[in-house]
Amino acid sequence: MAFISFVSFDYLTKFTPISKNIDVDDLNNHIESCELVWTREILGKNLYDDLKIKFINQTLSNDEITLVALLKNHICYRTAEMAIPFLNIKIKNKGPVKLRGEFEEPAGLNDMKYLREELKNRAEYFEMEVKNYLCKYPNLFPLYNSSNQLINPIASTSYDSDIYMDNTTLRGTRLGRDIFPYNDN
Repeated sequence: MAFISFVSFDYLTKFTPISKNIDVDDLNNHIESCELVWTREILGKNLYDDLKIKFINQTLSNDEITLVALLKNHICYRTAEMAIPFLNIKIKNKGPVKLRGEFEEPAGLNDMKYLREELKNRAEYFEMEVKNYLCKYPNLFPLYNSSNQLINPIASTSYDSDIYMDNTTLRGTRLGRDIFPYNDN
């Protein structure tokens, strides 16, 4: 069965620095990897599988549509972060080769590291938004807290950025999986 993503190629190129002149096939495997490595880990296998089936069948509730909208931002930035090293370096029959455009200068290693870090920061912000939404409305997404998951949601609530913004209104609430555990055992 072909993989169907929550985001399209057009959506990805519209909301990230990835240009439209990239081959769709070069990004599709990164989109799939992103969803399997990051999105499924954030949601947990049960909720991810449930949302994916409903998304494919177009039977999402309004609350699930809101969650998928939040997920799309995370998927876009995480996919871009994951794809960066592989967009200008390909593995061919002669081994790894660096692609060069006719009138373009390839970015240096420091530029690529900086871009990846910025994409990672944005992805982490949207991942935190997804977690906050799920923790704010736990009764809408009971599969998020189910204890019989093969893959449990990520427990970390850290958002690694160079900018710290204290949000005292959220203290003591059920923001993170550290405070809001999978099991009440």
